[in-house]
Amino acid sequence: MSENEIWIIGTEPPCPRCDYLTRMAQNIVNALELTIPVRHVSYTSTEAKQFAASLGLEPGTAKDVARKAEIDMDWEKVYSLIDSPIQMPSKDTCCRAAASKWSPELDEALRPCENESSNAGIMMTPVLVIAGRLFHQGSVPTRANVLKWIKQAFHGHIGPEDDRDIVEVLGPGCKNCETLYSNVLEALTTADLHGRVVVKKRTAINYFKKMGVSITPGLVINGHVVSKGRLLSKNQIIDHLKANLH
Repeated sequence: MSENEIWIIGTEPPCPRCDYLTRMAQNIVNALELTIPVRHVSYTSTEAKQFAASLGLEPGTAKDVARKAEIDMDWEKVYSLIDSPIQMPSKDTCCRAAASKWSPELDEALRPCENESSNAGIMMTPVLVIAGRLFHQGSVPTRANVLKWIKQAFHGHIGPEDDRDIVEVLGPGCKNCETLYSNVLEALTTADLHGRVVVKKRTAINYFKKMGVSITPGLVINGHVVSKGRLLSKNQIIDHLKANLH
């Protein structure tokens, strides 16, 4: 894996806990104005298996831990917590979709599995990997801790915005929006522009309206809308960057 990435290793499609942690990490990366990719990696993938093996573990879920450690879990309670999620405060509205079904009570219900995961030889989802290092597994860590860990791992990437160019990807989180965001990061890497550009994800519909973007994804460079409703390739993005950067 790249040392300039954040991985959340989890189920595919993402469960509430995996999705919540992924969105939390992305939200923090956006707030810190980092151009660091946040990737959801399936725990059954070769990448996840190789990373777990490097720690002497195998990737797995709470059910895998319960089965291997012979933990008598109340799965009916777990499923009821997922089906009847506790509403989170408005400050967490960045975390929607499957993530909206996460709650601290869900983590507590699965705590017996988290506590036994290492003894069972399992790297339990959700797993947070930052810059190639395992920082947390088995539950959703606090936002304060994730913020601290990301700052610790990428302190050299965090600095004043000053004269850096601003690239914004507008979209509610659809597949094309996420792909466009990834393509922007690849374009910056290819053009060697990471140090002079800040990439921001914009998910607020009111901001779309303000910028005159009615169809997403949208791409904005230094306040200028260069694309609406199109999934641009890496090379197309590089052309727009060359034409619109200071």
